[in-house]
Amino acid sequence: MAAKRPSAKAIILTLAVFILGGAVGVLGTYVAGHMRDGHRRQRIVDRLNQQLQLTPEQQKQIESILEDGHKRITVIYRESQDQARPQYDAVHNEIRSRIRAVLTPAQQPRFDEFLKRLDAERKAREQQAQPPPHPSR
Repeated sequence: MAAKRPSAKAIILTLAVFILGGAVGVLGTYVAGHMRDGHRRQRIVDRLNQQLQLTPEQQKQIESILEDGHKRITVIYRESQDQARPQYDAVHNEIRSRIRAVLTPAQQPRFDEFLKRLDAERKAREQQAQPPPHPSR
């Protein structure tokens, strides 16, 4: 018996699902990390307090130092993401174009609507992941 080869459409859709799933996974990990950051900072302060018997003033100062460091690291991370963004967008748009080329004319408008919803969800997640602006001191 001859084995049936998967169609180009199936291969492209499978690749798109994996790529989009990977992107969502990376973003989800990033967001989850931000949600845990406050807890993580507190654990560090608690451990330092156990080992060094910090005064309440030292605890407050260390919490502030850790928060400031986290904000600075977030800026660095975001800048590196922004530098890679054009390359990401180019690959992303190519994937969408290749998928669109496989679809029938009747499927293409539904695909466009799907992409609009997907983009809106991504934008909402990115906005939630951004820390508030650093207040002036």
